[in-house]
Amino acid sequence: MERKIYDHVAVLGVDGMGNFNREAKTPNLDRIFENGATTFSALSMNPTISAENWGAMLLGAVPLVHGLTNTSVSQEEYTNTDLPSIFTLIRRRFPDAYLASCCNWDPINFGIIEHDVGVEMFTADDEALTETIIDCVKKKPKFLFVQFDGCDGAGHHFGYGTEGHIRQIETTDGYIGRVFDAYEEAGILEKTLFVVTADHGGFGHGHGGYTDGEKYVFLGASGKGIEKSEIAFARTIDIAAIVLFSLGVELPRFDFDGFSSQIPNGLFPWYSGEYILPEEAEGFEHGHSETPNPNGENGLFAYFKKEEIKTAVFFDDKIVDSAGNFDFREEGSVKFYWDAPLSACGELGETGFFFSEKPLLGRDPYTISLFMKTDQSIQGGAYVLGGKTGDYSLELYLNGFNADVILNGGGRSDGFMVPFEGKADGSWVHYLISVDLEKAEIGIYTDFTLRRKRKLTDKVVDARDDFSLFVGTGPARKRNISDRPCIFRIDDLIVFSKALDESDVEKLKEYYGV
Repeated sequence: MERKIYDHVAVLGVDGMGNFNREAKTPNLDRIFENGATTFSALSMNPTISAENWGAMLLGAVPLVHGLTNTSVSQEEYTNTDLPSIFTLIRRRFPDAYLASCCNWDPINFGIIEHDVGVEMFTADDEALTETIIDCVKKKPKFLFVQFDGCDGAGHHFGYGTEGHIRQIETTDGYIGRVFDAYEEAGILEKTLFVVTADHGGFGHGHGGYTDGEKYVFLGASGKGIEKSEIAFARTIDIAAIVLFSLGVELPRFDFDGFSSQIPNGLFPWYSGEYILPEEAEGFEHGHSETPNPNGENGLFAYFKKEEIKTAVFFDDKIVDSAGNFDFREEGSVKFYWDAPLSACGELGETGFFFSEKPLLGRDPYTISLFMKTDQSIQGGAYVLGGKTGDYSLELYLNGFNADVILNGGGRSDGFMVPFEGKADGSWVHYLISVDLEKAEIGIYTDFTLRRKRKLTDKVVDARDDFSLFVGTGPARKRNISDRPCIFRIDDLIVFSKALDESDVEKLKEYYGV
């Protein structure tokens, strides 16, 4: 069969839909792909996270190669000339074409697509975005990229595959139908390849692992010449090759360490190339290991008395104090991911935070223990946790650029920095801050190793003691100390009602199996 080249390509991405549309009423997807090529088992990139997968689709490279994360794409404009986006490749082939990207999640426009190749970019919520997309279609775009975000928000809020998530998929189906109809009204549908896909699914209230619900996504393509068929094998990364091939743009040389997007078999009747299967991804089911039941034989309270724990938040799909002492309130959206030291972790910062107005510390010694993960894109200090009453604040920062932990007493400051070189490279690090107000002493540990002890000044020791807890931000709701957006992940936030000593830290290591 003679190769078909399309005048227009539209890719509509549905963040967090996975393949849960199988369980929803989607009359528009049904009619659009009634005679199209589809699969409900396209593979998401590992990890099953937005930036890693939208980056793969638009750059044609796996996450290990393109290196983008949810944090970095919100911090830095995309400028990697060695790995240009498909927008740049299309622009080189069609200098005068209209190109547009319409995304609810703005980091795609900011940190994955170049800003100097004439792409018209729009950001809005899904409903308002649909109106903008329809206006873009009237300009007959050579390539239109769309990202709807409502399904991912519903998955995080209600749980993936739940009634609330399915309802949002059905709502998004309506948006997709309106966009499809706009192509018909513009008189260009017959010359358009229309693609709908998802970046990932979810498990519980989160994603990031490689369970079936997270890694399998829907991919459908409809256009003149495409026959009703089942796509044999496809990955989210293959969107790049599909778009370029359909527009007649030469694909970059295939390289597992570079552009490795391919044309899935069974998509185009006129394509018969060999699909080079990647090595099977090393996934994990629900994190590296399950969080032990706190009251069980291997649980936290088997190592420490319950009265020694002020609060323990394990981030296993919800925000709850397993010690039973605090009721936390959430603002924004704390997201959950399954790439954690134990079960799930929480993503905080720009996406959301949680807090309790109830005083946390008092005059007793205390210890803050948590796992932390970020990357080197954060500039300034990210609020990990903090609180403030009156003129006294105590805030713990993690600076992802210099990898410093700062304990800051605000106006009554005894701030200091302890450098941990190489510890903000995207890997998990365990931080432990042991504060003994009676001895006026603080100890800072990383990965269960004491890095520094320091005396506290009288200003800090004598400061007010009705300190409450804010996790993911400071009490002023600042995103970080430089007011720049940041995203970071936390697992196992435990606040002890005593200053842990070396023997206690050894017990904690034993609990974690270190």
